[in-house]
Amino acid sequence: MNKVNKRKSDGFSLLETIVAMGIFTVVISVTIGAFLVAIKAQRVVLTEKAMSENINFALEFMSRQMRVAKRDTAGVCIPINSTFNTQGSQISFINSSLDCISFFLSFGALVYENTTTPSGEIALTDNTIVKIDSLSFLVQGEQNSDPEQPRVTMVISASGAGKSAESQGVQLNIQTTVSTRELDIN
Repeated sequence: MNKVNKRKSDGFSLLETIVAMGIFTVVISVTIGAFLVAIKAQRVVLTEKAMSENINFALEFMSRQMRVAKRDTAGVCIPINSTFNTQGSQISFINSSLDCISFFLSFGALVYENTTTPSGEIALTDNTIVKIDSLSFLVQGEQNSDPEQPRVTMVISASGAGKSAESQGVQLNIQTTVSTRELDIN
């Protein structure tokens, strides 16, 4: 009897190919999904960073101006014998150059105005990056009779102003306190 030696052909069966393709598809899908999640997270972080830098610039500028505020003994800019005057989301004071300075919220932006030398209103924040939702000032130690140095606590609540979903979901709440350098002594 002649034995016929049938050699098994090398290669993959259809079932093996389908299983390999399925595993490959799952691995690629998971990898692409993780990559897309990482890109979205990076966009959120970049939006938060841009917002934070924008607000920090405004806060630093405001703090430098408020730190050198002087008492208005003549009542030219604000009520007589006051260092700061607040009305809603606005604060006014006299700076070291004896200019009447105001900071306020206007259409979602922090605005600076020097009313002594009218240069107009200057936006301190970019409303294409950040929208200021609320701005408040709390003045303490204003009275001549108290032993405290005048200080202002600024509280800002902001949100992303871009059109993308990443920027609209970002919220920031920032608070800082500044005291005047000039001694509150009579």
